[in-house]
Amino acid sequence: MSTTLSPRAQASTDQVPSSQRLAFWESYNASQLIGLTCSTYDPHGLRAQGRVFDADDVAFTEIRGNQHVIERTRSLLKTHPKDSIFACILLEGDAFLFQSGQCYTVRAGDVIVYSNAIPYLYGFTGDMRQIIVEVEADRLFRGRREMRPAAPIQVDNRLRTGRLLANTLRTMAVDFVERPRADAVPGVADQARHLLRAAVDPGAARELNDMAAWRLLRAEAFIAEHLNDPALDAEKVARALGLSVRQLHRLFAHRDRSVSQWIWDKRLERAHQELADEGSRKLSIGDIAYRWGFASQAHFSRAFRGRYGMTPMQHRRAGQA
Repeated sequence: MSTTLSPRAQASTDQVPSSQRLAFWESYNASQLIGLTCSTYDPHGLRAQGRVFDADDVAFTEIRGNQHVIERTRSLLKTHPKDSIFACILLEGDAFLFQSGQCYTVRAGDVIVYSNAIPYLYGFTGDMRQIIVEVEADRLFRGRREMRPAAPIQVDNRLRTGRLLANTLRTMAVDFVERPRADAVPGVADQARHLLRAAVDPGAARELNDMAAWRLLRAEAFIAEHLNDPALDAEKVARALGLSVRQLHRLFAHRDRSVSQWIWDKRLERAHQELADEGSRKLSIGDIAYRWGFASQAHFSRAFRGRYGMTPMQHRRAGQA
């Protein structure tokens, strides 16, 4: 059974006296995210909640709150040093980010990437929700200091590649924060690093302009959307993307799995998740197997045991215990 991850840290201002909330929120962020100052013009004071989940060396921080402004000043760079890259995915609300002499307007659905080793001001004009995907700069750029962005990079949703990057990062981050599973950690961490590097690293951007990496992401997205189609195979995926089957197999060589192996692995992951879901208790194991493209319950049981070391029934019982 896949373990549901607990947050590494979480906090809320709900039970904190209004006069102490700003100091409380600054202290929480200093210990779990980054050193900053916080202010609000809301007459009722700051309302904020935060959770942090770790996926290997990638941190996912979900923040909900009302109108407020945070600032990372030069003095905080010295007292609370940190050198990592933030990809802020704004899910609800409007915001602005000021850094390196430039001001950016951020709308719900936007992704903006920046270094927290440079002073910045980040403000939210009303109720907000965002997820911050964070990776240490040295790990992300493999020690190449010149790759650190000197100014924020706002992913351009007007471009096809920008939309795909933003949508993929947003979907992945929301799914992990809302359903944090231990077995998803390696894939989530790998995909997060790949996407952040693609947004910042000119070398990765050139690769993306060649479309190979984007074709792979498109293929993975198409597969995820059609996993319950029993006829899903490499030929169908290739046809949907306008590629030859040979081209598609070359793309998946970067994942060290064939297209077929990728499809069956993802089907098993979905079935594994659904078997433990309380809302699926009325469905038989056979129903779940067929839903995710398995032609027979016997095939499903063999594949499931090979992947998870237990039968589907054992996994379901463990999830209900």
